[in-house]
This record gives sequence, C-alpha cells and structure tokens, in this order.
Amino acid sequence: MIADNLIIYAICVFILMIIGLVLTFLEFRYGEPNQQQKQKSTETDSNNEEELSR
Repeated sequence: MIADNLIIYAICVFILMIIGLVLTFLEFRYGEPNQQQKQKSTETDSNNEEELSR
C-alpha cells in the first residue's frame, strides 16, 4: 500500500523533471542570448555592407 502511493509521486516527479529538461533545452536553443548573438551577427553584416558600398 505504501509502495502504491510512492509510485504515483515518483511518476509525478519524473514528469516534472522531463518538463524541466524540455524547457531548459528550448531556452538554450531559442532564448535571449541566442537572439542577441543573431542580432550582433546581422549588425556586423550590415556594417560590412555599408563599408563595402563606400
């Protein structure tokens, strides 16, 4: 009877851990630092184009 209760809690904790891992993966893939890096690369590309057109 005690094991039956613990397995329910264990499954809930496992599901929460999986959700946390998925959200962490998404944050590192599409998060703010990645967007900042993309913005910097587009700024340097536009700066290079301006220098070439001069």
